Amino acid sequence: MPFQLQHPIVQTFVLTELDPSGEAKITFRQATARENQIRDTLVFSQQQRTIGLDGVRVSNAKPWSVRQEIEVRLTIAGAEGILRPDGSPLFRFKGGMLDMSDDEFHEAWGIIHPQAVCDALHDKCLNVNADWDWRAREGAKNPPPAEESEIE
Repeated sequence: MPFQLQHPIVQTFVLTELDPSGEAKITFRQATARENQIRDTLVFSQQQRTIGLDGVRVSNAKPWSVRQEIEVRLTIAGAEGILRPDGSPLFRFKGGMLDMSDDEFHEAWGIIHPQAVCDALHDKCLNVNADWDWRAREGAKNPPPAEESEIE
């Protein structure tokens, strides 16, 4: 019997923690293999070196807030009731896919405040993309440290 691929999981969440009226909703879909490759390239490709008393550390991960933006951008599939200060939709979609350039999404993500809003949106992203959720693997409550290796 042949193996048949399934469609990615798509899930809509009511953002009652941000909007008690229940009008704000966000939809995420499960990342494809290609989106996982893009995420890995964007999140882990930049090396940063710091020199401490015990040697040089090389960090292979981007800051937590940048990781949040990348993961949300790759898998967001819809949003309702999430508006800019002028009342227009924060994100645009077409056919269940984000209809914004990387720069447009970066600008939209950049006007979100407080950070708790970004955290809430990203949390829903991780609900659908559990393999990206370091909390499930490590049982931690704080963002993960950058992956580090020491050079002597």
